[in-house]
Amino acid sequence: MPGDDHPRQKLNNELQKIYGPSAQDHVRWEVYSQGPPNNLIWHATVYIDDMNYGHASSRTRGGAQDEAAGKAYDFLRRERSR
Repeated sequence: MPGDDHPRQKLNNELQKIYGPSAQDHVRWEVYSQGPPNNLIWHATVYIDDMNYGHASSRTRGGAQDEAAGKAYDFLRRERSR
């Protein structure tokens, strides 16, 4: 299916497997930018049950969120495979 490889979608799907319909109650994003308007750097951190599962920085907001989501997804997969 299109979009199945999108990092935020993959993370959401994995969280749905773990938490079911209440998955979004377990996730919190912290997203902010730093720097001058012509040279912003975006930072994104994803927390699952108040634990940091992924952080990333990028020139775009979506890029930072995607990278953080990818890290969180990989961490969750490793954690669940133990």
